Amino acid sequence: MNQESELINVLAEKISQSDRQAFDELFRLMYPGLVRYAVLYLKEKQIACDIAQDTFITLWKQRTNIDLDKSLKSFLFRMVKNQCLNFLRDNERLIVDTDLMNITPADRQGADLSEYHTHENRLANLFREWIDSLPERQKEAFELSRFEGLNHHEIADVMEISAKTVNNHIVTALQQLRACYEAYQNNE
Repeated sequence: MNQESELINVLAEKISQSDRQAFDELFRLMYPGLVRYAVLYLKEKQIACDIAQDTFITLWKQRTNIDLDKSLKSFLFRMVKNQCLNFLRDNERLIVDTDLMNITPADRQGADLSEYHTHENRLANLFREWIDSLPERQKEAFELSRFEGLNHHEIADVMEISAKTVNNHIVTALQQLRACYEAYQNNE
């Protein structure tokens, strides 16, 4: 178990005993990742922020029922996923891709950028495109693993699949990304 998981377990126990400071710490730790995850579904940052916040409100209301034997991190991601799916179902409309979060820091463009930084930005944008082109389930498993730091069992819990299937999705995604990168290098 990594340090973050151990911290989340400690916070979960304190939250179950109505410790507001622990709840605040968990919020600061988990909120950005939950928003990024919701953006995967909704493509609209403001709604993703609202859903992540609602998830924490629900957690606080249900704090005495927290199952300390299960991963609170995967529970929160699963709650966000379900709220996103409910939102999409209830609104039955296409959400405009207006405020996607990028891998690279915003506003790095300018006349003073070196050729290295330009290449670095181009490559980061290509990786984002390659990741976005993965099949949805592969993309979800890959991003939960690489960007949100969930382990295979936590991802399996969030996606409601087996840990073996999670591993297969991630391995296949990595093979596809490696093939895209090798093709890119051969064309450079």
